[in-house]
Amino acid sequence: MKFKYDGKSRPTNKTYTKRWFEIFGKKEEEELKESYEQSKRNKIERQDLIDSIIDVEKKSGKDLVSLIIDRKRKENNDKKK
Repeated sequence: MKFKYDGKSRPTNKTYTKRWFEIFGKKEEEELKESYEQSKRNKIERQDLIDSIIDVEKKSGKDLVSLIIDRKRKENNDKKK
């Protein structure tokens, strides 16, 4: 049976499928790989930030929120003087 072209559809045969994957399939794989690599970098950055927060809390003996509040209070008191 011969495919009747309607001006919109494309015949899906082996050649068409092969060429489609050559054009779009590879691009999709590359985008997914780059997205995955970016996710890994973001995870490392988040973990570094968490580790630095934990270090600050251990050194000061206070939680980070308390440290920020104390710093803001000190800044406000310095402005008043």
